[in-house]
Amino acid sequence: MAGHTPVLDQFLSSVAELVQNRDGAKLQDFLQIEPPLSEIYQRMIEELRQQHATPQSETALLQRCEALVPRKGSSWTAFPTFVKLYLTFLRDVNVENLLDTYNLLKALLNQCVLALGDSQMGVIVLPTVLYLSKVLAKLAMGLDRRPELIAHILRMEGHTDRDENIEKVTLVEQSANVVREAFIKCLTDRTGNPGPQGKPEGKRIGIYLMANLCLKLLFQCGKLRNAEQMFASISAQSPPLTFFPASQRVTYLYYLGRYLFSNTLFYPAQIALQAAYDQCHRQALSQRHLILSYLIPCNIILGRFPSRALLLRPEAQGLTERFEPLCRLIARGDYIAFRQHLSIGSPAAEWFARKGILLTLRNRCEILVWRSFARKVFIQGGFHGDPQAQAQRGPPPFLYLQKLVVATLWLQSQHAPSNESPSDATAAFNSYGSQIVAEPADPDFSGLSDSPAVGNPDADHELLVKYGDYLAPDGLFDDRGYWHENTHGNLVNGVPEAEDDDRQLDPYGQPDPEANGASPVMREIESILASLLTQGLMRGYLTHRNPRFAIPGARLRGALPTGFPNVWHTISAHEQEDDSVPGWVQPPKPSLGAPALAGGRVVNLQGARPVGVQ
Repeated sequence: MAGHTPVLDQFLSSVAELVQNRDGAKLQDFLQIEPPLSEIYQRMIEELRQQHATPQSETALLQRCEALVPRKGSSWTAFPTFVKLYLTFLRDVNVENLLDTYNLLKALLNQCVLALGDSQMGVIVLPTVLYLSKVLAKLAMGLDRRPELIAHILRMEGHTDRDENIEKVTLVEQSANVVREAFIKCLTDRTGNPGPQGKPEGKRIGIYLMANLCLKLLFQCGKLRNAEQMFASISAQSPPLTFFPASQRVTYLYYLGRYLFSNTLFYPAQIALQAAYDQCHRQALSQRHLILSYLIPCNIILGRFPSRALLLRPEAQGLTERFEPLCRLIARGDYIAFRQHLSIGSPAAEWFARKGILLTLRNRCEILVWRSFARKVFIQGGFHGDPQAQAQRGPPPFLYLQKLVVATLWLQSQHAPSNESPSDATAAFNSYGSQIVAEPADPDFSGLSDSPAVGNPDADHELLVKYGDYLAPDGLFDDRGYWHENTHGNLVNGVPEAEDDDRQLDPYGQPDPEANGASPVMREIESILASLLTQGLMRGYLTHRNPRFAIPGARLRGALPTGFPNVWHTISAHEQEDDSVPGWVQPPKPSLGAPALAGGRVVNLQGARPVGVQ
């Protein structure tokens, strides 16, 4: 039998009154868990430890909590269990042991999410779910920075570092999974009017609160692929984002823009990030600075550089020295300096890597560097057309590709080679692979180009030792699919002929440049220009005999605007055919001819003839 517990009695009585009044905000104020707790909570914890410390007394405590729920027409059994877990959490938690605290708090939040699922009473605990989720997220991210505690958890679960086939689930990801369950319950609530015109009511008001917290955790643990289903569910079931407060809209659009950016959907990402920046309060400088950290590189990839006025704003402090050198390198067209600027280990690359945009900038902006390079060479050495020629005569503006080759080799000569690693400045001397970009040799084929000619017994033996599993396997299938043993170790392709050389086995072997009149550098230049033409970043055509880049139709606008159109205008004109942003629910656009206000149109049928009457 329970003893005298005046503070606990008063607490349970107040909770019952709040449930009766459906006052979820005040209930969340009562259910405090973050230290330091006030004196009244300390007295209640002491009563719990004295009167409800045994399993039998916990049963009695659950019975007392069951009285909190109105008995008429309610089966909200998950809530009394949640309150009982809350009280035992206060009684048992030891804030010095962060791991146990995390496990107890996660169990408490799980039970609160179950209580949230009730169709009639669940909305009362929505503020509490959000409060507990924030505390759990803060604790999980703090523990995630303590690797020694994470290792202890793995040992308790029976995993070791040698379990490479088992994907490690971090505490942050576990927390995100719990928050996602709360998000699903908010999203699937049927309170109010469903559809794109229905304003959020009931638990649906928490859709973006829970979504933003879950996205924050997923970005923290790097599991962005788990967010794909969230965005798909929001697109299918959520009310329009405009019905929610500005703080929720800005946060959601920021995470949506980052997600689209990481999935190379740069134009929709730019729209989402720009909307987040425009709707963010002017005095929220740190939030606007964070948005600009991703909005600016997104625009750079699309061909639009930040203006000086933007970089002088207070929220852009510190971004000028990050992005201005990058923009200058792109406009200069120096691909070697660009690659060095964003190379792993360079001073500038560390900040981009910490933001998670380094590889994206390297991969997506290099083609813009080559466009600037080709444009500058065309300005200096291209044929811009004969202004005296008549409209129907004279060749179009063109550029000999050999001039691009010479300019590439000259650019390489302007950069000092590095002694520590292969340098793009010495790529023209490569005997294999690219002669524009230097990459380290594949160690599996190191020294192959320098091996003696095939036909020498010593060379044959050396090749068989290194590549015997390929040249003379243990067996092979014939053309009818039957297996044949190769017990004598014969060469499957026969004995190499005298005129064969080691390049037949060299994956980097280059054909003789004089055989077809095209050097390796020329072929790479052609490939780069073909990519620019395919993407619409340059306009014209290539000729392979006497290689040239020609710009037809340049008489009206000129060679440069025609052959090198504005990158941003080109991309935006193509992307604007479908300006929808995946994951962003907006009110439906009014159809043509329909009134702007909601409601059906009144049609006057006076004088209409019956069907079939002439």
